[in-house]
Amino acid sequence: MRMHSPIVGLALVVIAAISGGALALPLKKRRSFELENIYVPSTLVMMIVCPFLMAVFVTPHWHEALSATGTRTVWAGAAYGFGWGIGAILFGYGVTLAGMSVGVAAIMGINTAVGSMLPFIVTSRSDLFTPGGLIILLGIAGCVIGVAVCGRAGFLRDKQADKRELRHGFGVAMLVCAASGVLSSCANLGFTFTSRAGDEAQKLGASPVYATLASWMPVFWGATVSLLLWFIGLQIKRGTWRRNFGPDAVFDWSNGALMGAIWFVATIPYGMGAYYLGRLGTSVGWALYMASTLIVANAFGFATREWTAAPPRAIRTIYAGIGILILAIVVLSVGSSMTGA
Repeated sequence: MRMHSPIVGLALVVIAAISGGALALPLKKRRSFELENIYVPSTLVMMIVCPFLMAVFVTPHWHEALSATGTRTVWAGAAYGFGWGIGAILFGYGVTLAGMSVGVAAIMGINTAVGSMLPFIVTSRSDLFTPGGLIILLGIAGCVIGVAVCGRAGFLRDKQADKRELRHGFGVAMLVCAASGVLSSCANLGFTFTSRAGDEAQKLGASPVYATLASWMPVFWGATVSLLLWFIGLQIKRGTWRRNFGPDAVFDWSNGALMGAIWFVATIPYGMGAYYLGRLGTSVGWALYMASTLIVANAFGFATREWTAAPPRAIRTIYAGIGILILAIVVLSVGSSMTGA
């Protein structure tokens, strides 16, 4: 039986969200690397190095746990991870075609809805129409609305740039954003449907909190394959592989490794938080995570003066969006406490 502590769960999800919101900061510090260069070390550190190092100390029998779950579960987790990687790749194209503000809002909104609702429906259908379940549904809807309002604020902030981008293939742009949102949610779906590995790790002596790492392993492997295939292929196609050995390569490789470590910290505490959030942890937790990440990302935006020249209407709208997200987080917390006891 899962330990249920909404406060601890929320705190861990917020820690993950802070890391998620800071994920793009190393990108601003790179010197000669293109995106396809920096994502190779970050992927290796995030998906391979950090999980294996952590597993040595907290989940040493993770491979036995995966063996006990069966190859079908492992392959399912890897397939979801592969989809997650494709979603991450399409993210860049989505925001390029639709504009940063509109693209991020569309992708995160779809990601929040799909990543929260599917685990809810599949694993906890009986809770859907209970009082707590209905409150959770309200909270998820609030998260999606809050994301949309924040996207509107970004559109107002960068109105001319977004209008120029959106004139070109709006339907295609939205299709790419939708695909990215659905596939990006595969991270949470994979973690949800490999939860048996975490249960088996507990039976082998792992702490219930750290046992979730066993569930992440096959998801990470699948994502590694899709991300490395794409970004290494892109380096070969563009000739940017030479930058891996340039004068600033050591700095940029280190910066990419830092980005991967931040990415890892944005993922593992989420899994721990989902454990403490109870039976609906992967539904409530994902919505909390996405909402909190957007709040943190906008906080970093204010700190780095991205909103300095924004018109007053945009400022009012972003405050409204953040307010809706905070309210949705409170609603989700209440619903979780009602259903997870």
